[in-house]
Amino acid sequence: MGNCKYCLKPAGFFRSKHAECETEHLLYLQFVQDKRSEIYSDVLRSIKGELALDELKKIITNAEKASYLLPADRNSFLAKGWESAVDQFLEDGILDKTEEKRLVEFQNYFSLSQIDLDQNGALTKTAKAGILRDILNGVIPQRVTLDGQLVINFQKDEQVVWAFPGSQYLEDKTRRQFVGRSQGVSIRIMKGVYYRAGAFKGHPVEYTERVLVDTGLVVITNKNIYFAGPQKSIRIPYTKIISFEPFSDGIGIMKDAATAKQQIFITGDGWFTYNLVVNLSQR
Repeated sequence: MGNCKYCLKPAGFFRSKHAECETEHLLYLQFVQDKRSEIYSDVLRSIKGELALDELKKIITNAEKASYLLPADRNSFLAKGWESAVDQFLEDGILDKTEEKRLVEFQNYFSLSQIDLDQNGALTKTAKAGILRDILNGVIPQRVTLDGQLVINFQKDEQVVWAFPGSQYLEDKTRRQFVGRSQGVSIRIMKGVYYRAGAFKGHPVEYTERVLVDTGLVVITNKNIYFAGPQKSIRIPYTKIISFEPFSDGIGIMKDAATAKQQIFITGDGWFTYNLVVNLSQR
C-alpha cells in the first residue's frame, strides 16, 4: 500500500498520489506563480518611481511569510526585476539621469551587490550607457578606475574612460608570393640520372592577411587608444586617426600615414567601442 506524496495518507496499491491532491497542488503552484508575477510587477513599478521602496519592502516581507517567495531567492528575484527595468530604460538607447538614479537607489535600498546585478551584464550596460550620455553632454566620465600595476604611461591630464581586458589586437599585413609555371625538357645523362633544362616564368602577387598580434588590455582615454600586451604595446592619439570601422565585436582604425594598414581591436562589444571612441575623438 503506497502513500500519497502530497497528503501522506494511503493512496492504494501501486499508487503514489491522489488525483484530487495533485490537482490541488497544481492549483497552488499556479497561485504562487501568479503572486510572484504580481510582486515582480511591483518591483518594476518601484524602480520606475510608481511605488515607494518602503511599500515594496512590505510586499516582499509578506510574500516571504506566506511562502510565495523564499528568503533565499529574494536577491535573485529583485535582481531580475532590476535587469528588466534596465532593458526597458534602454529601449530608446538612452539612460537618462533620473532612470540611473532610480536604479542606484533601488540597488542601495535592498543592498544588492554588483555580482547580483551583473550576472547577465545588466550593471555593465548601465555603466556604458551612462558613460556615453556623459560624453554626449560634453562631460569626460570619471567612473572607471584601473586596479593593479599598469605599464601604461598616461599623459598629463589624461582620464581613463573605459578598459577592455582580454582584448585581441590584430593587424592587416601585406604578403607577397610568386606564382607562375615552369617549362623545359628532361635529358637522360646515364642510367638513373637526369638533368632538367627549363625556365620559370612567374610574377609577384600581393595579398592582405589579417593576423593576431597579441592579446592584452585595451584602454580608452579622453586622448588616446592604448593597447598593452606581453608582446605589443601601442598608443594611438585620436588626432592621428582618419577613419573608424565598426565590427560586431570590436573596431578597426586607419591612421593618417602613407603606408598605414588597418588596426583592429576585438573588445567583445563593437557597438559600445565604436560609439565611445568616435565621440571622444570629436571632442
